[in-house]
Amino acid sequence: FALVMGPTILMGGTLPVLGRLVVNDRDQVGLRLGTLYAVNTAGAVLGVLVTGFWLIGAVGLHVPVYLALVGNVLIGLLAWLAAVRYPAGASAREARPKPSEAKPEPEHEPLDRSTLRLLLVALGISGFTSFAYEIFWTRSLVFILGNSTYALSTMLSAFLTGIALGGWGARFLIVRVRDRVAAFGWLQVALGIISALALPLLFAVGDPQSLSDTLLELWSEAIPLVVASFGIAFLVMLAPAILIGATFPLVGHLAVSELDRTGTDVGRVYAVNTAGNVLGALAPGWFLLAWLGIQGGIVTMAILNMSLGLVILGWRLWRRGNAGAWRFVVPVMAIAGVVLVSRVPVDFQFPAEGEQPHFETLFYREGPLGTTKVQVDPRTGEKHMSVDGIVIGGTGNSMFKQLLLAHLPRLLMDDVPSELSVGLGSGILAGESARHPDLEAITVLEIEPTVVAGAELFAEENHRVLEDPRLELVTDDISSFLRTTDRRWHAITADEKTADEYASNGFSYSVDYYRLLSEHLVEGGVVVQWVPSTLPPRQFRMILKSFSESFDHMQLWYFLPAYRRGPFNAVLVGSHEPAALDYTTVQERFERRSEALESLRPYGLTSAVALLPHFVAGDAELRTAVADAPVNSLDHPRYEFYHPWDYAADRGGKMLANHDFLLELKRQAHRDYFEQVAETAPDRAWLQDTFAAEFRYLEAFHMFLSGLSSQDHFRFFDRVLERAPWNDSLRARIYSQYRFLAASEPDPELRRRYRARVEDLYE
Repeated sequence: FALVMGPTILMGGTLPVLGRLVVNDRDQVGLRLGTLYAVNTAGAVLGVLVTGFWLIGAVGLHVPVYLALVGNVLIGLLAWLAAVRYPAGASAREARPKPSEAKPEPEHEPLDRSTLRLLLVALGISGFTSFAYEIFWTRSLVFILGNSTYALSTMLSAFLTGIALGGWGARFLIVRVRDRVAAFGWLQVALGIISALALPLLFAVGDPQSLSDTLLELWSEAIPLVVASFGIAFLVMLAPAILIGATFPLVGHLAVSELDRTGTDVGRVYAVNTAGNVLGALAPGWFLLAWLGIQGGIVTMAILNMSLGLVILGWRLWRRGNAGAWRFVVPVMAIAGVVLVSRVPVDFQFPAEGEQPHFETLFYREGPLGTTKVQVDPRTGEKHMSVDGIVIGGTGNSMFKQLLLAHLPRLLMDDVPSELSVGLGSGILAGESARHPDLEAITVLEIEPTVVAGAELFAEENHRVLEDPRLELVTDDISSFLRTTDRRWHAITADEKTADEYASNGFSYSVDYYRLLSEHLVEGGVVVQWVPSTLPPRQFRMILKSFSESFDHMQLWYFLPAYRRGPFNAVLVGSHEPAALDYTTVQERFERRSEALESLRPYGLTSAVALLPHFVAGDAELRTAVADAPVNSLDHPRYEFYHPWDYAADRGGKMLANHDFLLELKRQAHRDYFEQVAETAPDRAWLQDTFAAEFRYLEAFHMFLSGLSSQDHFRFFDRVLERAPWNDSLRARIYSQYRFLAASEPDPELRRRYRARVEDLYE
């Protein structure tokens, strides 16, 4: 408030001042005011599009601000020159339109004070519902469009486009309608009905999951993807926003009592409308979402609009002496509206990533910052937690990365008495960390309260960590928390929510964030962050570069999934002191912590010889490899303002490009790294075969990503195992891969061979 209040007060003053300037005939108030409002809002749409889709991504945050500053100064100079050349009094007289210049509005019927007060109260309530709708619609559309910067810019521009069109259309309404008070009432009734039906009508075309899948099919075509996204946003928001946009010019026209009071009256109407907007923007986060949910909130706002309209219509009939009509028409309309709105489903649940019809929902709650959902697949027993449709934790595919983040610091350090875990999720990460007896305190930061409630359903999987007295649960934003505490930790683990389809959570991959983490490490501490290697190569290298700018020393580890769907786990480790990796020390940590590390056993990470081949590169190779990559920062948020064409590329192609990049990095770092590890290894040749087998596996996986034929799977992956059959990590990965292929292979003979290999590996 302190930062923006000054500029926004001045912004709010422009429309009333211009209204007084251009409205110089009482018969033209509505026309001129509607035009001003439409042009002003159209400029806002252009500002959203240019800034949100191009300018910030191209030049950062500061240049657009400076451009706006220059623009405001130029406008001010032009206005001053115009004022000098055309004095205000003369311009008002000379600019008065002749009767033939414009079609006059119908005769203005002066409003009594009570009606005007009622209209202003109604406008404030309408402003409240308008912005509440925008919040609810935005929270709904993230399940279809995503929550990237571009998706939010799309939704905002769609909403503002409707308001601009409504402001322009109000001109025609004012010209053609004599009873404008009743017109305002009808606008409110129509707004309530259309707003209540907007999402159900969209979902009649297709449910959110199918609409999202349709957009995903357009990944490789950036322009159709953008057009389709705008189309969906317009389907939901455009018609209601047009009605919202028409209300302000209409009430502004009614409120202007005398020409000399145009600025004053318009300013009062504008202030009332905006005050309602402010409350409408705050109330959903404060209590409406938690109390009513998204669908329930929309329906409630719709009922409020319809009730408002009926009150205005009833008041108008009563003031005109039509008491009989008031007693009959308004109740009938109210009953009809309630019946119509009651048909709108309010218990609708938005889908999660990868959701199947047979999944059972255990928990669903729409919170102030996100919608949390917990589901279980009764066929496999896998349990998933999602926020706004993105799976952030649970068992199944997402389990491995949680285990890596919890246990890798303990394999790189002798003792980890304190830990900061960024993001609670299902609680599995924190629960695995708490299995280590040397842990004295773990602080878990979670911004969304409903995630905490959902994590209670993972009590068995997270070892009831929420009941652990060593755990401190903080509900806060990570930036706010770190900037207001001087505490330091031995390990900081970060598992940010992100998606393959678009960039989100950009701050968590910024140099500013990494510096905050670095400042809160104790001497000898480490930061461990999971990074999906399914990002576009440009984004992936940008993260590595930003990370390298913030830590004295860094490591990159790579843990592959069993099949193409991932997640492909790249793990970054940052520290102030170099983390020595020798065979004997890592093996001793495995043996000393064997009970706490039990959950890594199904993934084959049972010893130093299974873990150490997953190392990719350290300081020198990483810094050289990303030397020319850009840095993501708050000043220049390149991660969020990505090139849409990067994400539109084929997912398999992105995975393959990053896989090859990591493989080449690994080759460059291998000689020095191998010598470091081999110094304390029991058998140098044995270790050399282990590392050679890992290289073979990565090369075979490259061919697998490229479309390896079923016949060649055996030839390549069996040879990998022949080179190092003692490596449990290799055995576990190939076992899982063959098991997946045994379930998905259509050829019965090949399916039988895969099953046979699974049995051999299992034995």
